[in-house]
Amino acid sequence: MGRKKIELVEAKKKFTSIKYFPFGNIPGESYVLTSDPWNYLKAFLKNEHDSIKKKTAKLGPKKKKISKALYFIELAESFQKSAENVQMPTKATLTYYSVLNIAKAFLLVRGHDLETSQEYHGLSLNPNDSTDLTISSNAKNGGINIFHEFAKELGYTVKPGTKISLQEMISNLPEIHELAFNLNLTKLSKRKFLPVDIEFLSNDRRWNKLTYRICFEKKHKHDYRIEKFKKGVLSSTLEESEDSKERVCYISKQLRNLTHTSEVSWKSNYNELCKEITATNIRIMLTRVGYKYYLDLQPDNYSPIIYYFSLMFYIGSVARYRPTLNEEILEGQYKSLISEVLTSSPKQFLYLTAGFMTNKICAVPMANLN
Repeated sequence: MGRKKIELVEAKKKFTSIKYFPFGNIPGESYVLTSDPWNYLKAFLKNEHDSIKKKTAKLGPKKKKISKALYFIELAESFQKSAENVQMPTKATLTYYSVLNIAKAFLLVRGHDLETSQEYHGLSLNPNDSTDLTISSNAKNGGINIFHEFAKELGYTVKPGTKISLQEMISNLPEIHELAFNLNLTKLSKRKFLPVDIEFLSNDRRWNKLTYRICFEKKHKHDYRIEKFKKGVLSSTLEESEDSKERVCYISKQLRNLTHTSEVSWKSNYNELCKEITATNIRIMLTRVGYKYYLDLQPDNYSPIIYYFSLMFYIGSVARYRPTLNEEILEGQYKSLISEVLTSSPKQFLYLTAGFMTNKICAVPMANLN
């Protein structure tokens, strides 16, 4: 039996439309528009550092971690800016070290400490492997695997000893998926990232309910595995809703009680629905006109931001240690794809990680003409 008929309209908080983001931000929060996310991150970390006036037993370690995070962000910026002025394979090496240092800064902000024990990448490209990374064993004696902790902080379980293939990595980046698919470099028979709209809804006039729906254009029915809506997490989370001539819509089975005038109620209900949306394997990509949403209909083990970390480790490792493999892979059939990754993905990673680090929605200003 379906839910009791309730007239639902666009949900707004203080006249502001509510949008989905996975960053832990406040519902209805404005974008942080910045053409220079490096300087934004440095300013954010400096403000956090300077706001701790006294180094008490509780706050002293936090202040020190933020200071370290600021150092790693400055280091990451230097690596990335240097990478923009060189060619492969040096470009790949510098880009990976930028990614690694951003991840380190993120972990410090999340409460991990570095510089106090042995640090490991957390991934390895074994001599007998050409296109597979191996997730390293858990660190011993108090050490830390950066990849492991980065993935865990983003909500994913890491299984040491398992493999991550090159095809898996490139198949999971929305910004290059179309290119990879058209070059037959993915393992997929159909595209996996379905473009969708995500709309938060509330009941008209009373405004004491909150839910959301996911919609896509009917023209996509034949290009994507739409049958996935009838299975697994999508089937258990969503039910088909009234659609228009152009769109197909699925609405959450969860209809939460909302106190429209309460900030606490807004935040708790919004956060719970955002967690549910994230669990349906929604992916986001930043563009000059804001964030675009995609539903991953053929999800693998991790989110794009984690796959980008692993891909840059792979490319950087090949560039540093495997000249023969570099000739076969990076200068071979994957050359155009790797070039696109190194052009498009670093800023995606930077803006998304900045969002998770600051709990803000970082975006590119439309006035940025680059």
